Amino acid sequence: KFRECFFFHARRGHISNEQELSLIMRSLGYSPTTKEVNKYFNKYAKENKIEFASFLEAMHDQSSVENPEKELMNAFKAHDKERRGYVNASEIQHIMMSMGERLSRQEVDAIFREMGVQQGGQIRYNDFVKSLLTPVPDY
Repeated sequence: KFRECFFFHARRGHISNEQELSLIMRSLGYSPTTKEVNKYFNKYAKENKIEFASFLEAMHDQSSVENPEKELMNAFKAHDKERRGYVNASEIQHIMMSMGERLSRQEVDAIFREMGVQQGGQIRYNDFVKSLLTPVPDY
């Protein structure tokens, strides 16, 4: 996956600038800040070029910084004012349809249906996050 994305965007076989590095990292689902991209480019670029092997090292650095499970759990905890481990499904539906990478109502409904969430019900967010982050089998 990394190799395919790298060579799709870095057609000359290397990354020449921070914008390319940022684009490739974001295409792979990572969310580096501008400051982090700058740091990786300065650290791994040799003669203003990042080869694939060095790109993998930058990705390793970024993966140790990002923790999507922790970030999602903290977001849900912020909405769980009573600290019960549950949040209102309609509130989560609204967030998923209006913030960040917006999902359609059909996409949210499909996720809820797959996870057994009732409309207007409560979501145990610990289980919800684990389900969201579990890779879909590729067979």
